[in-house]
Amino acid sequence: MRPERRQLLVGEKRLARGTKWFFASARDDGYWQRVILAVRHVAGGDYEDEAAVAVRSFTQLSSRLPGCMGVIYDGAFRGVHRDALARLGLLVINKQHGSVKPRAYELLRFGRCRHDLWCDQGRIAERVLLDDGTSTLIPVPVTRLEHRQGRTKSRWYHLLLIPCRHGAHPYRVQVGITTTPGDRTATDPATGRRVKSDSERDFHRAEHLQQIPESTLTHQRLHPYRNDSESVHSQFDRSM
Repeated sequence: MRPERRQLLVGEKRLARGTKWFFASARDDGYWQRVILAVRHVAGGDYEDEAAVAVRSFTQLSSRLPGCMGVIYDGAFRGVHRDALARLGLLVINKQHGSVKPRAYELLRFGRCRHDLWCDQGRIAERVLLDDGTSTLIPVPVTRLEHRQGRTKSRWYHLLLIPCRHGAHPYRVQVGITTTPGDRTATDPATGRRVKSDSERDFHRAEHLQQIPESTLTHQRLHPYRNDSESVHSQFDRSM
């Protein structure tokens, strides 16, 4: 068997044999206005899997496409891939992987009240106790997605407004990027000590907190453009 031909999982975990390709495209709102920006062969392996090839291609394109705001992709992207592109200042819109489970984030105390924050479905949610002794996670409203462009990388934040019977609390949470010891970190005002980075705390922030969570109206309006690109796949198939 030729080395570039191999067994692949396509569609709904369907096994196929052949070669795999990645392409990036952009389009306007009208008909016949799609432009193919890049085509790459997906050879396979850790460095040449689909997501890795896509990240390298989008990284190269970002410096050549002034005004490019972001990328819409499918479930092949995980947190590590969103992290790489978010650092470049790009928005990454894709669906949260099904294996990502809710995770405790932080317990906040504001005077007489406390709020138990969790990561759920790509955003911050508050754990609320119910009358029957169980609990549920309620999404915390995001008032704005904030982008801060630095000299070497970007940072992204959700500006939250945590509901409370004593008055809503504004709160800022970093999203989209998993910080490392090499990144700039904050200092704990109570102790004066450096706050550990996400990687030091074994917290994959880019996996759990998306720039535009799947449950938001913005995501629901933009992500269908991913399905729209399938028409190009069909054209390629008919041309072969």
